[in-house]
Amino acid sequence: MISIVIPTYNESSTIEQNLDKLLSIISPDDEVIVVDGRSEDDTADKVKKYSELTLIQHDERGRAVQMNRGVRETTKDYVLFLHADTTIDTTGLDKLKYEINNSRVTWGWFSIRLNSPKFIYRVLEILASYRTKFAHEPLGDHGIFVKTELFKSIGGYPEIPIMEDIELVKKLKNISEGKRINHYVLTSVRRFERAGIFRTVLNISMMRIAYYFGKSPDALSRWYLNHR
Repeated sequence: MISIVIPTYNESSTIEQNLDKLLSIISPDDEVIVVDGRSEDDTADKVKKYSELTLIQHDERGRAVQMNRGVRETTKDYVLFLHADTTIDTTGLDKLKYEINNSRVTWGWFSIRLNSPKFIYRVLEILASYRTKFAHEPLGDHGIFVKTELFKSIGGYPEIPIMEDIELVKKLKNISEGKRINHYVLTSVRRFERAGIFRTVLNISMMRIAYYFGKSPDALSRWYLNHR
C-alpha cells in the first residue's frame, strides 16, 4: 500500500533506532526504501543489516535527488517521505491508510511534534500547525505523502539543493488542496539544540523570505550550510 522513502546522510547515531520503530509497525503490504547519499560514517552499513527493506547507495547527494531516486524503486500506490530524524507511530500510519482507503486523498501531510518536553517546542508546534492549516504549505519534516502516480506525473521533487519541499507542494496545490492527517509525526529537535532555538527559527524564516523574493536555492544552500 505505502512506500516509505527515507533519505540519509551521516545518520549513524539515530538510523537504527528509527528503523526499528518503523519496521515494527508497517504491514507486509508496505515497504521501506532508504536512499543513502554516500554517508561518510557507517549509516549504510547499519541499514544493510535490515533485510526487510531496500537500501540504495546513491552517488549524488541531496534530499530531492535521493527521494526521487527512491520513488523510482517504489512498487506501492502511495509514497510517504520521512526525514531520517522523523518517525511515525502506529496511529499515524493507520490514519493515513484509512484516508487512502476511504477518501480520494491524493496528497497531504501530518501535524508535527518535536521530541522534547520543553515548553518552547510546544509553541513552535502550535505555530507550525497554524501555518500548515491555513496556508496548506507543509515542510518536508511534516511527513508529506502523495499518490505515486501523481508524484511521477508532476516530475517529482525539483532537484534543487534546498526548498525542494516548497516547490513540490506548489505543484501539488495546483492539482488539489491536500489533506492534513489528524495525527503527528515525531521530529528531532537536534537542529534547534545544536544551533540554538532562536537562531534556528530566525534562520529558517529568513531563508523562506529570501526565497520568496527570488534568492536562488544554490545561494540559500550555501548560506544555510554556513549558519546551521
